Amino acid sequence: MVEKFVFTMLDKELKFDRYENSFLWLKDAGVALPVYNVEAPVIPLKASKSSNVFRLFSNDTGLLTSAYPAETKLELINKNSEVNNGAHFENAVAQQLTANGLEPYFCKKKNMVDLDMEGL
Repeated sequence: MVEKFVFTMLDKELKFDRYENSFLWLKDAGVALPVYNVEAPVIPLKASKSSNVFRLFSNDTGLLTSAYPAETKLELINKNSEVNNGAHFENAVAQQLTANGLEPYFCKKKNMVDLDMEGL
């Protein structure tokens, strides 16, 4: 399950700027892949990138999978169609796009369907 993390849920005074370096450290250490939101799905995507709205993916989908409970791993192996594997597959796509030198993005607006994993 993917959870949305909002700093103000912890403390109304918290700001992203205070923790930005921690997220950058995870990226620089090779642990995480930030995938940024773009305001509009137009070329070039980087031009409308929102630097404080992003999804954080694991840099290693295999390690991520190994952290799942045993039941979840079995559901993946058995290809159970009732299980929502969207987050797992998004992680794998983010990892592959990045490994191939592409920067993945996603586009989400309040009145818009989520467009995932555009890579440019």
